[in-house]
Amino acid sequence: MTGSWLELLLAGASAETISAHRDDLVRGGAEPMEAERQASAALRLLARLDERRRRAAELAALNDIAARLAGLHQPGELLQEITAQARRLLGADLAYIGLVDGDDFVMEVASGALTPQLPGLRVPRAAGMLGAVLSGGAPVWSSDYATEPAFAHGPFDTVAAAERFRALLGVPLAARGRQLGALFVCKRRESHFAEEEITLLSALASHAALALDNAAAIERHQTAAEQLAAVNVRLERALAWEQQLTAVVLRGGGVAELVDEIAAAATGEVWFVGAGDAVPADLAARMPGLPSVLAALFDDPPDACRADPADRGAARITAVIARQVVVGALVLLGGEDAETDRSLLERAAPALALAAVGERAVTEATRLARDALLLDLLHRPEPDPTALRQRMRNAGLDLSTAYCLVSAEPGQGPPGEPQRRARQELAALGPPAGTIVATDGARLVAVVPARDPEELVRAWGAGGATPSATVGVAGPATGPADLHRCYREAARTVDALRTLGHTGVAATAARLGIYRVLLSHAGRAELQAQFDALLGDVVREQERRSMPMLATLKTYLDHGCRAAPAAKALGVHVNTLYQRLAVLDGLLGPTWREPPRSLDLHVLLRVHPDAKPW
Repeated sequence: MTGSWLELLLAGASAETISAHRDDLVRGGAEPMEAERQASAALRLLARLDERRRRAAELAALNDIAARLAGLHQPGELLQEITAQARRLLGADLAYIGLVDGDDFVMEVASGALTPQLPGLRVPRAAGMLGAVLSGGAPVWSSDYATEPAFAHGPFDTVAAAERFRALLGVPLAARGRQLGALFVCKRRESHFAEEEITLLSALASHAALALDNAAAIERHQTAAEQLAAVNVRLERALAWEQQLTAVVLRGGGVAELVDEIAAAATGEVWFVGAGDAVPADLAARMPGLPSVLAALFDDPPDACRADPADRGAARITAVIARQVVVGALVLLGGEDAETDRSLLERAAPALALAAVGERAVTEATRLARDALLLDLLHRPEPDPTALRQRMRNAGLDLSTAYCLVSAEPGQGPPGEPQRRARQELAALGPPAGTIVATDGARLVAVVPARDPEELVRAWGAGGATPSATVGVAGPATGPADLHRCYREAARTVDALRTLGHTGVAATAARLGIYRVLLSHAGRAELQAQFDALLGDVVREQERRSMPMLATLKTYLDHGCRAAPAAKALGVHVNTLYQRLAVLDGLLGPTWREPPRSLDLHVLLRVHPDAKPW
């Protein structure tokens, strides 16, 4: 073999070629010692060149891996690539990687595993060799993991035995001062890891940690961007939806049209229940508890500044609120997109409230106008038959229908409550279609298409609840001119019932008997004169003595002039009663206890309003 040592090295000669060149030189007469020295120097240089070529190849491979990792943004793909490259670079049998999750370490991906036990395995982050890697933040290795005394062994050793762990090297994955996890390579034979291998795996781990951290940041940014895009889509949809609802309102659409628009856009069934309206029968049948839920919502609304959506089992309910008053509720059944439907109901509620308030205003104005026409018809007689028929039509009454007149005086209670309750009690009568109820001063008047006033009287309070209003019924009015008479008769019946102390009951004039005559307008004037003439002295003595003389007289007559039961009813001793009777004898004369004077006095005390109990 010819050529200089340098030429051989430049030509990439192997160690065998260099040794053969040394032998050729010795055979050619060269000094053996000098030839050996030169050959040894060439071999050392060859080893250094081989190491540098290997280091260059490793660096090139590492740079290539870093470039590949930088191009991957999915954490799952990154983890697969890292373990595959770690196993290839170090010529290992197995490589696995895991990430820190709180106080645990989760094995994410394994390359070269014999069993499926490693992926997904969760172990405490402070356990064994793993704890040493994470807590120290530096590489840790063992030539024989199973017999290594430097760290504690635990349940993980069962998996290690199944995978036939021997030599094991672990390096931390750290980025921006945070421990992300650890990367391990394993050889299934006892072996020592060279410094170069440890350095190489540590460099790979550094690139891997940055790539993983960047991927996580990119994923967070992508998630945020997707959420922002979704919010923008919802906002655009909401704006378009509001414009659509506004267009419906501006073109004069009412609640029904808005509900149709909402129902077309929602993914479930949409219903609107107005405050005070009954829940539709088919809806109540599907959700038996809904009427009570809506009643509670109307009685105790949520914050008036917002429509509060709430899930009630299978239904979603949104209060429709206008100026701190619940005017109704949107009810949504089912639906595939809860978030979209929630936004839809919230956006629709203000427009629906506006439409509902507008309809209420129109309805109220119509009602007030109709009430005014009806009251004018009932209060003011009209001699002209043609004008009377026209006024009747204007009031919403049918000329061919017979009507009964109902006058109701509400009971006692907070402002507005008695009239509201009286309206409910009139509604409980089950009046037929065409019934008109109007406010008549402090009373209510109802014009009911019916021919039998006694039937209305029997229906009063038949539901079991004790009525609060006092009601007079008259009729039937068989023509326009008869309405005024029936109205006056019903009103006078209420006056008579109140005078007799019969509140919360209903009656016709015929049921009052003689009291109907006594308590007529003319009868009341004569009644007052008779009361003053016969009982005026008793009233004055009562005021002077501050003693219930009228009540004593009435109770004594109510009990057939028997002293013992009368005293018991008055709550006084019988001697006290005798003393009062003596005073009455002096005022009325000795014959007041005998008919017919006793009967006259008894009738006066029953029908006159000043003769109420003390």
